Amino acid sequence: MNRVNKSILIFGIYSLVMGMVLLFIPQYILPIFSLPILGEPWLNLLGFVLLCSSYYYVRSSFSNHTQFAVYTTHTRFAAPLVVAYLIFSGKADWHFLSFGIFDGLGGLWTLYELKKWKS
Repeated sequence: MNRVNKSILIFGIYSLVMGMVLLFIPQYILPIFSLPILGEPWLNLLGFVLLCSSYYYVRSSFSNHTQFAVYTTHTRFAAPLVVAYLIFSGKADWHFLSFGIFDGLGGLWTLYELKKWKS
């Protein structure tokens, strides 16, 4: 597995863990990050969507789909911008910042590996 696909695999594992947390045990984990637990099913549904997304990441990493890696950088670079918008508009607390930072840094890592791989 090349380093591009390794970055996709690691992000897929991150998404898998986040999805499992939101689907099965948000009431135990979210308070650690000072995030509210609303007890509404959309949080669990979001966990399922993340699990589905993680499947694409993990499978693509093992199949050497480097074009998929390129596409993921587009959305992962958007994540910090969306999180910043949510925070500055008062729709989200500053605790959400870590999610945007992690997504953005993961996208930078993948882009860096893509540039090294192509040269």
